[in-house]
Amino acid sequence: MKKISIIVPVFNEEKNLNKLFQKLLNLKFNKNKKEIVAVNDGSSDNSFNILKKFKKIKVLNQRNQGKGKAVQLGISKATGEHVVVQDSDLEYSPKDIVRMYKATKNLKKISIYGSRYLPLYFGFIPKYYKGQNLSSYFANIVFIFLFFLLYQRLITDPLTGYKLYEKNFFKNNQIKSKGFEADHEITAKLIKNNYKIIEIPINYKPRTKAEGKKINFFDGLKALYTIIIYRFFN
Repeated sequence: MKKISIIVPVFNEEKNLNKLFQKLLNLKFNKNKKEIVAVNDGSSDNSFNILKKFKKIKVLNQRNQGKGKAVQLGISKATGEHVVVQDSDLEYSPKDIVRMYKATKNLKKISIYGSRYLPLYFGFIPKYYKGQNLSSYFANIVFIFLFFLLYQRLITDPLTGYKLYEKNFFKNNQIKSKGFEADHEITAKLIKNNYKIIEIPINYKPRTKAEGKKINFFDGLKALYTIIIYRFFN
């Protein structure tokens, strides 16, 4: 199997970092088949100092520019043939990264998305998790239908925080978005470049805004705009 780089964008997550990186370091891959790249996105808390204590991860620092820019910086410095983005809020179980990695099966022009909603109810309705933000839940439904309408692809969880990509994709595709909407620009360009997107079920534990959830209404509007604009323009 090819090497995987786990990219972790970090912004003011000092409460979660020790637990998260212990989980990531404990993931079982073949020798030298895993690297962890953490990108501090201008955190104002103690996140950067905590990151520097981990000797087995690559730590990068940038001024606050948004998740999209942090992910792009991490990917540019990654040495793996595959890259996967791990949010630092522990809504997702790092153990699922191993399952996503195995799902690639060394296939070409493929991306693996971890879906929180498989299987869908009645074939098209995502399940609702207790404690999940309602606006995010309904936004995901809107995005499902939008990708199906504009791109003719059924993606059950466009908002998932777990997406595994081939690094070579980014050598030929410049990602211009800076924030959370970068995920949708990438998805749009994967489809337009004839990449196959495979979804597998993953575990999910919703986090509330009180617990530090950062995505908001305006991020949803940017995502909506991004999905539409990249259907017609590059």
